[in-house]
Amino acid sequence: MQCEGSSNGLGILLDLDGTIVDCMPLLKETFILTASKVRVTVDHDQSRRIGQAIGAIMEGRPTRLSDLRFIWRIGRILSLPWHKKVALLLVSYLKLRQTARQAPPVKGVVESIQRLKKNPDIKLALVTSRSRKDAIDKLRSLNLLELFDAIVTRDDVDSFKPSSEQVEVAARLLGLPIRRCVLVGDMPTDIDAAKKVSAFSVAVATGIFFDETRAREPDLIIRSLTDLPNFVGEISNRLDRQEEVKGDI
Repeated sequence: MQCEGSSNGLGILLDLDGTIVDCMPLLKETFILTASKVRVTVDHDQSRRIGQAIGAIMEGRPTRLSDLRFIWRIGRILSLPWHKKVALLLVSYLKLRQTARQAPPVKGVVESIQRLKKNPDIKLALVTSRSRKDAIDKLRSLNLLELFDAIVTRDDVDSFKPSSEQVEVAARLLGLPIRRCVLVGDMPTDIDAAKKVSAFSVAVATGIFFDETRAREPDLIIRSLTDLPNFVGEISNRLDRQEEVKGDI
């Protein structure tokens, strides 16, 4: 086990969906089940493409229009006639939103965030494409709201991951240089956003897009956010060494 603690502060920036909350597989399963109610079956290849479509919508700015476009896009993946697409919209939209709101945390994550918060060298930020209201409601339901020093949502920025804007805003709110910030997420866009500003990137294997995320070559790969407290010492040491090298140049 790696030692916890550091002589320098760390900003831990956590993604929400797929990292703290285990919603991605549930969204796909919910859609497939809901589609069956309008007599639409989904084969293996279509299921994979639906997962990719969910990833695309999660990476962008979520709005009611984008949600409806997402469901319509899936109707095209399934080669449905227009009346079936309309039926799919009617039965899926509210159910998918309800699923996202009610999705449970990844097993053990709540305790791990509590453990991180006990480290005096760590400041925590949430970085999510959800609305501020949705993000706060979700954290409150998990009894995590008071543990975060900053929350950056889609309402606080003009651009989203893979843009680095949310990372920059979170670092500023935490009062830390970006080089001391660690972005933890399950999506390829999380890794891209961190790399653009030389933040430390950590990929978690709990999402349904892990292969694509791993291909982005994050600085560290962990099985789940539950492993992160064990790597705080290693991360801090790596960042310290990077700063020493830059200071010698």
